[in-house]
Formats: sequence, C-alpha cells, structure tokens
Amino acid sequence: MTIDKKIIVVFGATGKQGGGVAQTLLHDPVALAKFQVHAVTRDPSKPAALALAEQGAELVKADLEDKDSLRLALKNAYGVFVLTNFMESFDAAAETRQGKNIADIVKELDVKHLVWSSLPHVSKLSNNKFTNVVHFDGKAYVDEYIRSLSIPYTIVHVAIYTSVVWESLAPLPTTPPSYGLFFPQPGSLQTTIPLIDPSLDLGKFVKGILLNPEASLGKQYNVGERFYTVEEIVGVAKKFGVEIVFQAVDKDTYKAGLASKGMPDFFQEDLAQMIQFLAEYGFYGGGGIDDAKKLLTDPLTTLEESFKANADFAALKKAQ
Repeated sequence: MTIDKKIIVVFGATGKQGGGVAQTLLHDPVALAKFQVHAVTRDPSKPAALALAEQGAELVKADLEDKDSLRLALKNAYGVFVLTNFMESFDAAAETRQGKNIADIVKELDVKHLVWSSLPHVSKLSNNKFTNVVHFDGKAYVDEYIRSLSIPYTIVHVAIYTSVVWESLAPLPTTPPSYGLFFPQPGSLQTTIPLIDPSLDLGKFVKGILLNPEASLGKQYNVGERFYTVEEIVGVAKKFGVEIVFQAVDKDTYKAGLASKGMPDFFQEDLAQMIQFLAEYGFYGGGGIDDAKKLLTDPLTTLEESFKANADFAALKKAQ
C-alpha cells in the first residue's frame, strides 16, 4: 500500500534559509518518508534549482507578488515554508505585502501549516525607542496579520546568520593584518548575539515543526544555535588565525562606515538602531531560544564548526 506524501512547498529553495529547509526535508529519512518537497523558484532552469530536482524536489515557478502564481504553487499543499528577502529590494513595505499575499492564499486554499520566517518587532519591543529597524518590523507586521486570519501557523524568528560575522568585518592597515568589527554605542564586547548557520541548521528546526504540529501550531519560536558574546566571537575567529579588533563607535561614525560601502541612508539608520536595540534589549527583547530546541532531533552547528566549514571565512585567513 502506497502512502501519499504530504506536499511541503518551500520558498527561497535556492537560498540560505529555504535551501537549508529543502535539503533537510529531502535528505532526512523521517521527513522524506512523510513529505514531498515542492521547491519554489522564479527560474527553474538555474543550476541550483536543477540540482534540487535531481535530489527529488518538484520545481514550482512562483512569485510572492503574484497571487495567481501562489495559488498554483500551493495547490494541494499540506504545508509551506516561506520567507521574504529584504536585501533583494531594500523595500520593507514590499516584504509586508508579500507576506500578507502568502497568508491570504494559505487561508483561501486551507493549507494546514504555514511556517513563516520572521524577525522580532523592534518598535514594539523597545516601546518605540527604535522605530527605524524596518527590515525587522516589515516582517513582524506579517506576524500580526497571520494571527488575525486564524490560520494554522508557526512563526520562527531567525537568529543572525553566522555569515554576517565575516561580512561585517573591515580590513585594517595593520602588521600583521587584522580586521575591524565596529558597533555603534552602546554595543560592547559583552553584547550577546544569537547566531545560526541557516544553510545547515534552519531545516532541522522546520523539520521538527512540521513533524510535530500538535506542539508547534499557533506558536512563535526564537530559532538559533546559541547566544555568543562579541568577545566569544572574536575568540573563535582567533582560533582560526583571523585577528578581529572590536571597537564601539558613535552612531555617526558607524553610519559613515556603512555609507562608504554604498548603503542607502535609511538602511544605515536601520542597522545602527538594530545593533543599539540588540545591546539594550536583546535580539529577542529578552526572550530565549530553548523552546525551539525541544523540537530538535539533530545536533546544531556551532560557530566554530560554521567558521571551519565556510570558504568565505577561510579566505579571510588567506588574505592576511
């Protein structure tokens, strides 16, 4: 007797988050026995999409701005993992609109489990002290909308990517060579940051969510490997021969550094306030990550393991 697998539609299946989810569902024996992955892409001919097809995924073409395409993508689906990509458009309003679009179609088609990848509502958690972290709040508005629709959901607030560590470094003119890590005040070496390697670990959480709907439906989880102080991050990098010099600077100096990298004005303010919020309130506004870990059956990737496995981080050492 053949058991029909439940269709899980995965958006962003060729990216870090969606790719990590798709890979886990395609290769984990328990998940593979229960779920069929439909991998959403805007270009099914791209190599990363074709690789997913070779691993057993069915490719689906869809666009979060196009509700008709979403209806086709979610037809007969049991569940869906979805995220929006701020860095693609630098448009928080577009993220909110896209998130609401998918929520509307989930309700319309009676999809049984929406897993929405989001971020904390900084304005709300800071009592409107920090109101310009739009790439967080734009997703958080979707959280509220999802709850208002009374649809079956699980929301995951995803920690900072480990890759952000090396992407934030600036080469310093020192001998021997080193890299600067700059935070706006009141950031310090003791500021704690939740980290995750999404390509390797996010799928482990989503698998646990989908396999345990009785525990996860209607919940919001903070998802990360663990909290690290900036001092610990610097120490891990040093183990691999990468010297990082941390410095807390005033906000204007921090923003000037981002401007030199071509960041638009509003996003300079966004990132500055995000780090200030992190330092004063904590990434999750004081919340922890232990609840989500109860859903896991696999070990998570430590920062040291993530650094060791990543070619971009390894290139920092070679550049010294």
